[in-house]
Amino acid sequence: MSDINNIKPPFQGGVSATRNVSIEEKRSDATPSQVKSGGDAATDKISLTATATQLQSLQQEIAALPVVDEQKVAALRAAIEDGSYQVDSQKLARNMIDFEGNL
Repeated sequence: MSDINNIKPPFQGGVSATRNVSIEEKRSDATPSQVKSGGDAATDKISLTATATQLQSLQQEIAALPVVDEQKVAALRAAIEDGSYQVDSQKLARNMIDFEGNL
């Protein structure tokens, strides 16, 4: 299949040997003290703005909220059981069409 129009098959394999050599050369350039201590790495410092801090606290509050509104579920369940829950079929159909249209 490689004979068709002189197209060579894509390279299949790992990292080329020349790349391995260059990586090894770079590793050998580091002095032993740099390898052990991590080099001349500066201490990283992060400071958050007031807005970022507020967003972080809001995310935590939202994560603590329940996923399901239990009161609403209980009210709907009761309405279905006593027969007072009415479905507006026209509104339901319109909402389904609108939903599909927005996809």
